[in-house]
Amino acid sequence: MDNRNITSITVNYDNGDSESFNKGIAINFEKIDNEDRTVKVCYHMCDIKGCELEMVVESIISLANKIGMFEDKEN
Repeated sequence: MDNRNITSITVNYDNGDSESFNKGIAINFEKIDNEDRTVKVCYHMCDIKGCELEMVVESIISLANKIGMFEDKEN
């Protein structure tokens, strides 16, 4: 682990626009193995404190609920 701090996250759009954030999270899927259904994930956090990380997790769970990821499914 290094001692660098992320000061901003920039999103580049396909139309050439970009947007920078001073607080947020970028998630990188570094290695995806579709055969084993595993993924190595890297989280890049910019100015996120403990309670804010909890809010991020809750919002992702809420999104998963909204798009039906937790609904009962037949195998």
